[in-house]
Amino acid sequence: MSDSIQVSRFIARLDSCFDRNDLRAARETLAAWEQEARALQDDRGLLSVLNEAVGFYRRTQKKGKALAAMEECLALVDKLGLQNQLSGATVYINAATTMNFFGQEKESLDLYEKAARCYEQNGGTETYEYAALLNNKAAALNALKRYDEAEAHWRQAVEILQKEGRHDGEIAISLVMLAHLTYDRDDTATDQVEKLLDEAWEYINSPCQPRDGNYAYILRKCAPSFEYFQRPEAAQALREVAKEIYEGT
Repeated sequence: MSDSIQVSRFIARLDSCFDRNDLRAARETLAAWEQEARALQDDRGLLSVLNEAVGFYRRTQKKGKALAAMEECLALVDKLGLQNQLSGATVYINAATTMNFFGQEKESLDLYEKAARCYEQNGGTETYEYAALLNNKAAALNALKRYDEAEAHWRQAVEILQKEGRHDGEIAISLVMLAHLTYDRDDTATDQVEKLLDEAWEYINSPCQPRDGNYAYILRKCAPSFEYFQRPEAAQALREVAKEIYEGT
């Protein structure tokens, strides 16, 4: 009998649930694998499961469960000595993003800084993961009305992802967020906003972007913004494509 769970198998199962947008199955998958990891006293496996649970509960807006799983993840990072490793940085980013999502923007910044130091020390500042850090930290800075800092972070994230070349949908999200920032900072800057939205639309429709469950999630995330900026046809098109992807998987 193995003394650890098969994390790759767990992730594959969970991804399959998200590809179908089957959140009930995702919740059941998380619960089953958490139980197995605890039974085996597999702390590393448990950290992987709980870190995914944090994101799931954030997505489903279960604040208490998200924060409880987050606190246990942070304790496991310390217990396993991962504070200066990239695996620890991944947990810090997820935790900080959760704090930000539930209105603890200022508190999240310390964790983003911890994660950034890990990437800098490990030579990982040109990666998708580091771009995700910059994107999420920008959202916290934007919520705190630190607009210039937020803009710098989003633009750096876009530059990294443009070089990386495999996450055009995520570039679109960054550009949409920059459109919101630009408008919030100066509601007369409509030309800049429209330009950012046009650029985001090009990236959303990039042939390099796989049409999978993650893409459908990106479309649903961008749709309300296109509606907000008076592009209802574009918003509806995004929702319809997302629905087709989820129903077809």
